[in-house]
Amino acid sequence: MVQFTHVNVFGTCFEVTTRYHHLLPLKIEASSLRCSAIDELICSQVTVKKITKPFRNSELSQKAYLELKLLKHLKHENIAALRDVFMSPEDNIYLITEHQDASLEQLILSQPLGETHYTKVFLYQILRGLKYIHSANVVHCNLKPSNILIGHNCDLRITDFDHARIQGTKVTEPFSEIQCFRTPELLLGECTYEFAIDMWSVGYIFARMINRELFSLEDWKVNSLHAIGYPPRSMMSGIDDANISENLEPLLNTRCKPLRCYINTTDLEAMGLAEHLLAFDPKARYQANQALLHKYVSFYHDPDDEPVSEQRWSVSDTDYVNLPVDTWKTLISLSEILDHHNKQLSSEVSSKYVMVEMK
Repeated sequence: MVQFTHVNVFGTCFEVTTRYHHLLPLKIEASSLRCSAIDELICSQVTVKKITKPFRNSELSQKAYLELKLLKHLKHENIAALRDVFMSPEDNIYLITEHQDASLEQLILSQPLGETHYTKVFLYQILRGLKYIHSANVVHCNLKPSNILIGHNCDLRITDFDHARIQGTKVTEPFSEIQCFRTPELLLGECTYEFAIDMWSVGYIFARMINRELFSLEDWKVNSLHAIGYPPRSMMSGIDDANISENLEPLLNTRCKPLRCYINTTDLEAMGLAEHLLAFDPKARYQANQALLHKYVSFYHDPDDEPVSEQRWSVSDTDYVNLPVDTWKTLISLSEILDHHNKQLSSEVSSKYVMVEMK
């Protein structure tokens, strides 16, 4: 029988198994809280993510199920590895992943990376991880510096797949709730989640590594378009948000400043790559495998060491069937959590057997 202990972190109760202690807060969001902890079983620091009340409705249950399923199957050096998962007696889900020292957001806020080699190293690893994610037909949908973790040796991990979607899935969330650094196509009423959404986010992250901040959050609707251009009038009819439409209308005949006015770099290769990543037209935007071929990251590019996923999801998968909450709960607890523990146990037994054979 698994034993649980209750730990209060910033007013939130964490119900974790007794192998985890010394919980410290790392990141607080509306539906989840992330802490660091010590795993006494392996005597190492880990990250504990609490998914709060995922069974309030079918949509939240479905999101939790897909996040867990993706973390189990997406195995790559630049993706945070799932170490453990469990459901507490209060029906909260806890995801335990490998721990990294800091987020890219923390590094950017402490000191802009500018034109240092660190910018190239981190950008390359983001693109390498994205190539793998996209090869699985998955769109991350929430790429931002706080969801990119950095280790002491500059190893980078992409984390937080709670907004991930299968490529081609219909956009159902209100625009104001969508993450993705507010891409132009979502602003204009894009109906499906596409890989280009993540690539825009990479461009934004790249610019932030150089600049610290690209556009002010308050004026992103207008400032981002000043830099990348405005949609033709024929596309204006696709904008559902009246406030956005009202802001854009008087600007359609305004002359845009070039993107280089917003990104403070003298590196022409960096500027060229940023322009391809932040292209207004998603069809003109670089894909991850194209960006990896760019001269800016060519020093690190190794086609033999940039793997793709063996599994590819589709919209028709059962991940997106409307099921009752109780069914999702059963799928998560039995099909996914139990399966993870069984595979983990099998792996541990195999490792011990190999060690005995070697002796």
